[in-house]
Amino acid sequence: MRLPRALIPIYGTTLADTLGYTLMIPLLPTIVKEYHASYAVAGAMLSVPALCSTVAAPVWGKVSDRIGRKPVIIVSQFFSLAGYLLVALAHGLWLVLAARIISGFGGGSLGAVESYVADVTSNEQREFAYAIYGAVFGLAFVIGPAASGALLRHGLVLPFLLATAIEAANIIFTWLFVPMQKRARSATSIRETLRAAMAVGVRRVLLRQFLFILAVVMFLGNFSLFVDRMMHISVAQAAYLLAIAGVVGGIVLLVFVTPLDKRIGDLWTSQIGLLAGIAAYALFIVSTNTPVFIAATIVWSVGAAAAEPSLTTLLTKRAKRADRGAIMGLSDSVNSAAMIVGPATGAAIIGLDAHLLPVLPALALAAAFALGLMTVKQEAVAPGS
Repeated sequence: MRLPRALIPIYGTTLADTLGYTLMIPLLPTIVKEYHASYAVAGAMLSVPALCSTVAAPVWGKVSDRIGRKPVIIVSQFFSLAGYLLVALAHGLWLVLAARIISGFGGGSLGAVESYVADVTSNEQREFAYAIYGAVFGLAFVIGPAASGALLRHGLVLPFLLATAIEAANIIFTWLFVPMQKRARSATSIRETLRAAMAVGVRRVLLRQFLFILAVVMFLGNFSLFVDRMMHISVAQAAYLLAIAGVVGGIVLLVFVTPLDKRIGDLWTSQIGLLAGIAAYALFIVSTNTPVFIAATIVWSVGAAAAEPSLTTLLTKRAKRADRGAIMGLSDSVNSAAMIVGPATGAAIIGLDAHLLPVLPALALAAAFALGLMTVKQEAVAPGS
């Protein structure tokens, strides 16, 4: 299927923005050791930026409805650039946290990016466009951890100098190549946006999305800490394992998810992804050797690859076009809320007993799956609701 050329630069900006997050994940054990930080503080390295994104996302989304997606994306990229550079220059733990706060305000623009994808695609193109969007995330999980693990031997500074350089190039790329969308000014107030979000179809997708993201980031954000405690493998090995998961997830997205969406629909595709995630966490709980752990990681990446773009597509279909930027901004806040709770909670659990880490994510996915079954039942009674 041919997609609009306008998506090419937006995929490039998404890749660069996501790399900043994926570069950090393998570095957490090193940060714990170098700065003598607790596991909870290490988790805060991912949770604190998410808190800032939660505050920023509805604002970015609403502003993007009024002035267009491109200016919002560029401004947010400058926040990310400043945050990465400050981490690279930091000589203390609290300066690193301050830098992560600044980066967090830049991370609140993903709602604008997702809205941009919806704006320039037709209904027929949208599922495939979001599958590619998800594959870009997968690619970031290949490049980011692998690069971070390889560069870590030269110290903590170099990975973030790389992120700074990538973000600088990303700003230039966005300025030159992302088209400016002409948009009518949105008349939707915050109250109207919240009212639209409380519609059953939208509300339930947002809740399922929250539970899914919570399950993913609680485990993903603490992946290196988890394997360090459970499998006693190096940071570089953990980074390469994440890279393998990213490759598998990207292949699944591109080859299987879009055809599956067309065949059984976004709702059932997301349900299959959630079931795969539950199975993966069950495997993590019982895994006692490296082969089982690798198998669980692959199943986990397959589940995430199926669920993430399907849930995003469901939400864009249920949001009115005039409200889309605001709704997707609200969705970004919901995701960020999960990213506030998830990493810090997961790190605290590891501090108590690393074996327990997969339990809570499995329960979150089970709840999301149950909500999906409720939606299936509702739509069987009243199609299109």
